[in-house]
Amino acid sequence: MSLHVSVDEGHALEVLDLLCRGRAIRIVPTQPLSEPRPELTRLAARRLAAASVRLLAEGGRRERVVLRDGRRVRGRMWDPAMMDPGFRLRFTAATHELWIQTTQRLAEIARAAEVVEGQGSSKRARRQIRRIIKIADTDTGDWLVYALAYRHLARVDMPNEIRDDFGRRLCLGSPLATLFALEDHLTDARLDLVDYLGRLVEGPGVRLVECLEDLLVDQWTEQVTACMRTPGDQRTARLTALAATFHAWVDALDRHRRLDLTRPISRALARLLEQAWAGSPGEVVQRLLVGCNLNTFIEKDALRRSLARVVQLAERLVRLRDRLAGEGFGDPRYEESQLVMAACDELLRPHFQRLDALASALTGRLG
Repeated sequence: MSLHVSVDEGHALEVLDLLCRGRAIRIVPTQPLSEPRPELTRLAARRLAAASVRLLAEGGRRERVVLRDGRRVRGRMWDPAMMDPGFRLRFTAATHELWIQTTQRLAEIARAAEVVEGQGSSKRARRQIRRIIKIADTDTGDWLVYALAYRHLARVDMPNEIRDDFGRRLCLGSPLATLFALEDHLTDARLDLVDYLGRLVEGPGVRLVECLEDLLVDQWTEQVTACMRTPGDQRTARLTALAATFHAWVDALDRHRRLDLTRPISRALARLLEQAWAGSPGEVVQRLLVGCNLNTFIEKDALRRSLARVVQLAERLVRLRDRLAGEGFGDPRYEESQLVMAACDELLRPHFQRLDALASALTGRLG
């Protein structure tokens, strides 16, 4: 049965498509939508469910090997043998509020007038963002929507200061958004980054990470590339935070015995060698320094070393691979070790010499 919608209801559906699919908003309502009628809510729920399931299904369509209760299982992610009976994509009121409140308030806060020079977003804008994004008691479906919303914020025409505050709030409500952002916004919330990211792997929600491998590779490659082009006074701090979050994610995977999920990191490093890190190590270092406006050797060295920590993920993964190689048949992490070794040897070893040379150029160490 078709549903006739008003202009403002159509805009609300466009906002939903922006959040979960990345479609650009074409219109701004003159009369912001109030609480939607039940028919519109049901239509929005169907669209959200379809977009979420399609994303996970596409990510899990290839046959692969994953761990289930410490043992290797082969199949597509939705085959019966791969299913975790505890997994469910559960949406709470937080997703509904994100949709409705964004529809109602985004136009009024996404303005240059809501930025206070030298202070970032205005108090009014930050207050509105807190109303839009709920962070308490979110669940797996909310985590996915928040992460997608973070990824798609680049399509919204708003000041960077507003976008940054919006993104920080999304990360506080979703460890998956934090993994997408590769930034630690948890200090004020008194949360430990390794523990927070560990929520993604300590229960059946790990299925999100398993199904989103391709999207994570895309997101991480884009994030590293974007960080290398940020304004000079922010570049070092941003790359430092990115590297720290990557290493915290590896810590969380090691703690939960799921180092097989480092595979997308290896893929992202290999892709970066073809894109942002293409060419000789010296050329990459020069590109990193272009436009940074740093005058002293100490400042430039700190910038180079911040990127080096990202590149050195390769070295860390190889060390973990070699450590797990000592696991014998029947040992607790034997099955995990087989997946880690296979992924490392396939994806990382062929590029390790170039990655090591780049790390040496960035740190100034002798090869």
